[in-house]
Amino acid sequence: MAAAPMRIVSLAPSVTETLFALGAGPDVVGVSQYCDYPTEVRKLPRVGSFLTPNIEAIIALRPTLVIGLGLSSDQRELRALTSMGYPVLLVSDGSLDEIENSIGEVGARIGRTREARDLAAQIRAQIAEVSERLSSASTVRALMLVGHQPVVAVGRGNFLNQLLQLARADNIAAASGQQWPQLSIEYIIAMRPQVILDGSMGNDPTSPSKFWESYQTIPAVTDHRVFGYPQDPILHPGPRVGRSLEILARMIHPEAWRGAAESGK
Repeated sequence: MAAAPMRIVSLAPSVTETLFALGAGPDVVGVSQYCDYPTEVRKLPRVGSFLTPNIEAIIALRPTLVIGLGLSSDQRELRALTSMGYPVLLVSDGSLDEIENSIGEVGARIGRTREARDLAAQIRAQIAEVSERLSSASTVRALMLVGHQPVVAVGRGNFLNQLLQLARADNIAAASGQQWPQLSIEYIIAMRPQVILDGSMGNDPTSPSKFWESYQTIPAVTDHRVFGYPQDPILHPGPRVGRSLEILARMIHPEAWRGAAESGK
């Protein structure tokens, strides 16, 4: 007799993306309110978020597996689901190693170990390709912002900082020691970033930002190297981190891709 199909509820965007990347999309019956990729998930029932899961909505979907993030391991709702006999798997996505490990853990739990191994290998190959292209690039001072009110930057101890390092950028916000530091404009001026990646500028990497026009002493401003970046996929940990690295690296070191279009690379 064939095994009954799984009914998986995902409580985080990175988990949802992983499930679909592993080919388990048809088994996903519910997702978090923040899940938006791939487009198929937009039609699925919403069950709250990994911080505020809706236990009634989850139970109504009769899941055979609920997958969330380790950050929520002490939540009353998840303890309640476990006590009622619903299997719960918790993974982490805060670093590149954790993202790869979570892919392996999810794959093993749903019987897709080979697919998980192939997906992890694909991500490593994407990262290696970018690293090879940047092998002779000089490190530049960079600032990556995720918000303006207040000014919130990518700091130390998260996968985005790792992507900046791989993109041969010296993250000026890492010195704060915080993951998401609030920076003063005075600090930014003093640190003289050569490239600014500003998430508030939208998906167009060439979009001008009036916010920065007043700070002509910042090299990134005077050299016209203030760029917007697509929050999707950049801010999403998960299977697309290799693509995110390439997007960032192309903005930080465009010279490494000169001639790529002509050569087809």
